[in-house]
Formats: sequence, C-alpha cells, structure tokens
Amino acid sequence: MADWLSIAASITHSRDKGQLTAAFSQQVKAALGVSHVWVMFPCEQGRKLCAQGNESRYQWEVDDFTHPFAHVFQSASAMLLDPAKLNYWLENPAFIDLMSLRSKGESVLIMPLPPGVKRINALLVMTGPATVLSSLLSDTQWASTCEIFINQCQMITDLGDEHRQISALSSSIAEIRRDEKRREKAFELKSVLIGESAPMQEMRNKVVTAAQSSLNVLICGETGTGKELVARAVHELSDRKGKAFVAINCAAIPENLLESELFGHQKGAFSGADRNKSGLIADADGGTLFLDEIGDMPLSLQSKLLRVLETRSYRPVGGSKETRVDFRLVAATHVAMQEKTESNEFRRDLFYRLNQFPIFVPALIARNVDIPELCRHFINTYNQAAGVDITGIRYAAIDMLNRHDFPGNVRELRNLIEYACAMTANGEEISAESFGEHVFEQRSTTTSHLDDVETESFIGVDLTNINDLKAAVQHFEISVIRSRLTSFDGDRTKAAESLGLPKRTLAHKCLKMEIS
Repeated sequence: MADWLSIAASITHSRDKGQLTAAFSQQVKAALGVSHVWVMFPCEQGRKLCAQGNESRYQWEVDDFTHPFAHVFQSASAMLLDPAKLNYWLENPAFIDLMSLRSKGESVLIMPLPPGVKRINALLVMTGPATVLSSLLSDTQWASTCEIFINQCQMITDLGDEHRQISALSSSIAEIRRDEKRREKAFELKSVLIGESAPMQEMRNKVVTAAQSSLNVLICGETGTGKELVARAVHELSDRKGKAFVAINCAAIPENLLESELFGHQKGAFSGADRNKSGLIADADGGTLFLDEIGDMPLSLQSKLLRVLETRSYRPVGGSKETRVDFRLVAATHVAMQEKTESNEFRRDLFYRLNQFPIFVPALIARNVDIPELCRHFINTYNQAAGVDITGIRYAAIDMLNRHDFPGNVRELRNLIEYACAMTANGEEISAESFGEHVFEQRSTTTSHLDDVETESFIGVDLTNINDLKAAVQHFEISVIRSRLTSFDGDRTKAAESLGLPKRTLAHKCLKMEIS
C-alpha cells in the first residue's frame, strides 16, 4: 500500500508550482508502479487544458468533446478507460498521440482535481494496470492526498501568506454555504422524488448538482420510473425556474411530424402548412426543453439537434433565416444508448453532447424499501382527488406488494394503489384482498392462458357478452400487443415486424395504452 501520508507531507514544502507538479507525478508513479502520470491545468483564459512536464506540448480545448478530458473537466466525474473503451476515442489526434506513449494493454484513469467537487482546477491522468487504477477510485487516503496537492498548487499561485489564508477561509465558508443549500434543496425534493432508500438519496443529490450546472442532462431508467419527474425537478431547482418547461415524447410522434413539432414551420412549407407555427424549441427559449425517449429520435433529426446544441440557433421547416435560442436540454431514455451508438442507430457525437451529466433513475425493485412511503403518497393523492378518506394500507398488502417484481415500476404501483383505493370502502384501510388476485397472477398466467385459448375466442374475448364494441376492440388490441411482446421477450422491433407495424407506431400504441 502506498504511503500517501508521507507523499502528502513531502509536497507541502514546495513553493514552485512546476517543481511541485513534477515531484508529485514522480512520487505517484513510483508508489503505484504506473507507467505515466500527467497533471493538466487550464490555461490562463481557461479555454485549453495543458499537460505539465515533459509532454507540455499537448493542449486540448475544454469544450472539444472529441477527447475524454473535456467530459471529465465539464462533469467533474472520474473516467476509467480500458483498451476497449479507448477505441471509442480515436477522433482527436493529440489524444491519440498521447495514448501511444502508454504500454500495450494498459488502462487510463482521468481524475478531476480536487476530487468530489463540481468546480475543478486540474486533471490527473495516469496509465497503468486496470486493477491499480480502479482501486484508487474508492481510496479515501488517495483522495485526501490529491486534495492536498491541488490545494498546495492553489496556495503557490496566491499572493502572500495573508492572502492565502483569507482566500482559503472564504472558500471554506462558501463551500459550507453551498453544502447547506444543496441539503436544503435535496430535502425539498423529498416531496416529489419520494423515497429514503440509498439509491433515491443519491439520485436527489445528483439532481441538485445537475440543476446548479448548465450541462445537458441525460436521464436513464426503465419505463415507469418517473424520468419526467426528475427532469422537472432539474428545471425547478435551476436558475431557469419560472420559465417554460417544454416536454415532448420522441417515440409518440410520427417521424414526418417530429421535425415540425421541434423546429416549427413556415406557411406553405409542406402540404397542410396553412400558417406559420413556432416549434417547441422556440417555446422553450429561456427555459428547459425535455426530450423524452430520445433514443427513438430519427437519425435525420439527430444531426439537426446536434447543430442546435452547438450553434444555439435553428431554422424552421421551410424557413430561410436562422433564429437564436437559449434553452437547457434535458433528455431521457429507457434504452441502452451505448449499444445504440455502437450499432449506428444513434449518433455518437450527439450522445456525448447529451450525456454531459448522466442521472440514473433506479427501478422500483432496486428500492422496494420505498414502497410503503410511495403507497402512502398515492393514497393521499387519491383521497384528495376523489374526496374520500382511505386511512392507509395494511401490512399484509404491503407484504404482497414487496413480493411483486413491478416490471412497470412506480407507474404500475400507482395504478395498483388507485385500483385498490377504488375497491376499498371509505374510512377503511387497503387490504391484500383490495387488489384482487388477478392483478398479481396476470403476469404469470397470461402466457399459459393465451396458449390454451382457441383462435375463435380472439385472445380470450367472449364474443357473446360484448356490449361495448369500442372497449372490446381496444381490449383485443392490447391483448394482441402484450401477447406478441411476450413472445419476443419484450423486443419491440421484432414484435412490430410480426404485426406489420412500424416500430414508431407500436411504440405510440404502447405509450397510449400504457403497455410496458
């Protein structure tokens, strides 16, 4: 184990930034047995990162996202790249040249300095064995040593001992105030993003941090986890609060209409465009634009969205003039975006632009300790809406819910609670019987039941008892789609092909009918 205490003590005596950086790099290299250690500081203007030491000829723009340094510098999150992941970063010549210095098979660790804060002063880059580098991410003594090093660098750049002390004191007070403000905002979020589980507390803290930055946010999570609630929370806690929050589901709008919805159109731009129409991007000016299911955005629109993010201007469909716009972008998806980029279904450069600040929304099964609190919240909401007084939920009912896998996540739980409230007498508690056994048996029995039904029964619909044709047709359509999704293990692409539907149409039907 490296003697980080001795290294930290030795660097505190240096009064020259160059010597301090060189000594720190050499000692870390010797202590860990890694091949290279570089420290990268922003230049005076703050627009470029410059490698210190023998490789000082290297420079990178801080807003050039073709290299990973810009991502770490902007997000203040460490990045560990193995040889396979390095293959995705072959666009920036200077980065490729620097990485050619490492030994074959080595990984690369890029760490923000100081670690654990949003506003960083430098990057620490190391090449070496993956096991050694990954162990540093959870080493608190290593983090403290890095903090001492970067603090010493800061002290050297200050003018005089008295000024250094005042600056350090002011910084500490400001940090305390920021921490208090973060805690206050995270506490406020408890009424919206409900749950005291560790994943929820971590997510709320991330939401607060994301809201205080200007980075694009990508919210990832399964269907029904509440990604739009997270997006609204980012907006409400940001300095854009009070301005427009504009949301659009990219999977629910046909491809030929999505461009017009986003960018607007000029009169006569296409058949049916009988007037000028401003798009959602214009509506979001000054506020936040939320693009739900961004993974389903057509490739043709992805390039146009990327241009808007880079230039902050757009052109309506059929228009000839550029319009400036200022909005914060928050996107959400339930699909694995990395796989989409690898299969060329989603532009890699747009993904990196969207993924500046990722937030993961945990599935309900990963935080089932929050189920009782969520139940109480949904019961209170139902009581207020319906003007009744369902007094609570019994332990046996909670136990039944805890044993359910909730593929529909929080949305499914809410629907179950609303159903149980409707089945419970006013002034009573929800019991296990309030849910009805079919609610929990449906998932396990659907497939076998459908296999036993004859073709003439039309997926279990009793033709002799139909008294509402529209409802019966909708029930039949839902049953067919669910059956086909079950047959293809939830693969919407294959299910859509087997039904002779475009994938986007099937996605729209699933959203409208709440089929997960």
